[in-house]
Amino acid sequence: MTDRLSMTDPTANEHHRPQPGEEAATLYGRAGTVTFFTLLSRVLGMTRDLVIAHRFGASGQTDAWVQAFRIPNALRRLTAEGSMTIAFVPSFVKVRSEHGGEAARLFAQRVLGMVLAVTLLLTGLGMLFSEALTGVFSPGFIGDAERFGLTRSLLFWTFPYLVLVSLVAWAMGVLNSEGRFAAPAAAPIFLNIGIIAAVLGFSGMFASPIMAIAGGVLAGGVAQVFLQMPSLAMAGALRAPRMGWGDPAMRHFLGLLLPSLAGVAVYEVNIIALGMIASYLPEGQIFHYNNATRLAELVMGLFAFAFTTAGLPTLSEQFTRRRWEAMANTIRLTFSATLYVILPAAVGLALAGEGIVSMLYLHGAFFYADVRSTAAALTLLALGAPAVAMVRVMLPVYYAMGDARTPVPVALLTVGVTAALGWWLSQRFQVSGLTAGLSLGTWFQCALLALLLRPKLRRLGPCFPWGATARQAGTALAMGLWVYFFHRLGQWELGPASLFNWLILCCIVAGGAGLYFLLTLSLKEPQAANWLALARRLLAKSTAKPAKPTKPAKTAVADPPPGNNGGNNRGNDG
Repeated sequence: MTDRLSMTDPTANEHHRPQPGEEAATLYGRAGTVTFFTLLSRVLGMTRDLVIAHRFGASGQTDAWVQAFRIPNALRRLTAEGSMTIAFVPSFVKVRSEHGGEAARLFAQRVLGMVLAVTLLLTGLGMLFSEALTGVFSPGFIGDAERFGLTRSLLFWTFPYLVLVSLVAWAMGVLNSEGRFAAPAAAPIFLNIGIIAAVLGFSGMFASPIMAIAGGVLAGGVAQVFLQMPSLAMAGALRAPRMGWGDPAMRHFLGLLLPSLAGVAVYEVNIIALGMIASYLPEGQIFHYNNATRLAELVMGLFAFAFTTAGLPTLSEQFTRRRWEAMANTIRLTFSATLYVILPAAVGLALAGEGIVSMLYLHGAFFYADVRSTAAALTLLALGAPAVAMVRVMLPVYYAMGDARTPVPVALLTVGVTAALGWWLSQRFQVSGLTAGLSLGTWFQCALLALLLRPKLRRLGPCFPWGATARQAGTALAMGLWVYFFHRLGQWELGPASLFNWLILCCIVAGGAGLYFLLTLSLKEPQAANWLALARRLLAKSTAKPAKPTKPAKTAVADPPPGNNGGNNRGNDG
């Protein structure tokens, strides 16, 4: 699935110029790897939330859990899915191209040393000041001693996860630079397994049963780290950390990393800021907000992050080699491939939010009033999903071109706009107002980033697929009529107990996706053809019969002279 550039020969692909079809196959192959493992992770993540909802409901305990894990979880997204990879990959590729594989490995060791030093310090401070952090990030809990104390305890015990997930983020940068995407994409699976096992198997052992989740988080984090080791060993990067922050390559990396934190962090900072506002809402609404964002992120994690993760190494390589036409093609392809799946998903979530939430959550201690509140928030988040996707495509372009500064003021301005809108709207519409503020703020960020990116892309020519986006949007709206019609037939107050509801949900999801695919295929949309080609390749690979080994012809071979291995094992003679 991957076309791995040799670490020891940085010019191996110098003269190979991939054609558009070949580049699409590579991007889809890499994104397919990320999507497959991300799908498993997101399904388990949904299962995790369902288990928590069934066990604890929308209550003060779940509010405490959401608020406590919001800080380390946001840092996880910033590193594993954000600035660490975005800053590391261009730097690693640059060192490898200019100085060779050994220099790149040394650079990776120095970055690992920095990651360990910084995250250990932050973790120690976070645990030491967990009570103060709880007051800052959950100010609405200060008057509620029980929720405040539980939040502080959960935050204290989950903060060490930051060290573990940052190691995974470092491994992700190294492995993605080497064309290896499977192990990093599979890592979050083990976090979800750890939490599910803790809730189902050990929650009864604690005075506050929800404290079991903290143990599940740490166990899952350790498993994530160990999962990366075999792939790192095969890439020759399983080495001890080193220090050396003054190295020129490290200075270049830090020059990208520090500003990119602000650029990538804006969505997570917005969620944290709105979470602070949410702490003043009635009990249970924080959990509604959390569930809505999880459902919206399911789509984003599967597709938007997959394509941008797969495309970043290619963009960095093209910019390093000044291949402007190829870079423009990659940007257009990434935009088109991302929006092809995000636009119909956003329409589906916006129109069928109540049915989806009902079928997933309406059981145990989670009630229909909780469903309606969560669904309203989900609808408003879905309207901002295309903006989130386009921001995720544009930021790697900035960083691949060596510009980590421009997104910083945009990010700071966006945080202010989002917080102001979230506060104002939440006073009138509670949790729905929060999510509306987040979506509006993200569209603001998207528009501003696009406006500032245009002058930088003039040398590349047209980089946004306007025609393809218009076809995709029109077809997604046509699919929306199908979704709207069938969603009105559901008896969603009955939830998953109704077999009729399951039939309707299948018509909405499978029927809507199938209709969208067939319509875009009939319009000769290239991304539909790319998905079809990927499916055919995977089917051919899964059904291919292994070739039977053939016996080599017997030939007379003279014994090699003593001390000579006949030339067959060059490289093993010391």
